[in-house]
Amino acid sequence: MALSLENKSDLIPRFRKIPLFESLSDQALQEIAGYFYEANYDKETVIFYERDLPGDTGSKIYFVLKGCVKLVKYSSDGESTIVRLSSVGEFFGVTGALTDKPMPYSAEALTDSTVIYLEKSNFVRLVERFPQIAIGMITALGQVLWFNYETHNQVVKKTDARVSKILLYHFKRDGFTETPDGKLLNIQLPHDYIASMTGIAYEESVRIISRLKKMYGCINYLRGGKIVITNLEQLSEIAQTEDAFFY
Repeated sequence: MALSLENKSDLIPRFRKIPLFESLSDQALQEIAGYFYEANYDKETVIFYERDLPGDTGSKIYFVLKGCVKLVKYSSDGESTIVRLSSVGEFFGVTGALTDKPMPYSAEALTDSTVIYLEKSNFVRLVERFPQIAIGMITALGQVLWFNYETHNQVVKKTDARVSKILLYHFKRDGFTETPDGKLLNIQLPHDYIASMTGIAYEESVRIISRLKKMYGCINYLRGGKIVITNLEQLSEIAQTEDAFFY
């Protein structure tokens, strides 16, 4: 059940989790609070389905406050491809909401998740009042498109590099925890997620992760998709990138 955020005592800290709103003052956040609603989703709950019409389900733009949401496409035979994982501070649903075209992917709660959302009409009011939000969203969407090209580009056959870029991307975006063994990613990336996000077979993902661990000595893969980066420079070299977007 959606809840209005207007009277939430922790309103400001919630909005501060979202980079798009970082430039807004506390007063401005109080001003726009009435545009937004909150919803909680249990793990594996579908938020919306691919091909849903925004006009039927509401043209909504979502922002993740807690947890992680999987954006995924399914083929006619049930095979899935992860478009990306949307974690705290990120937004999704923009394409369908702003174009009124069918949703290009399904959104599923990967973990127990909390989102806030606003409908298209309120989004228009928001960007009219604060145009810098629109500029920030365009920039973020451009980064997503570029990242998808870099990691899904089937012309580039160097799959070790593509997988390494996935790890570096989540290293920067989701952060890490320092441990005696290295930098433990704050997000779990099982083999099937890595395979889906890079467009390779599950078995190939297992082989690449094994090479990164045993041959190159730059990561350690633990049960459940926990990944420890043990040599960041080596991983960056394999990714063949010096772009700060990744790390």
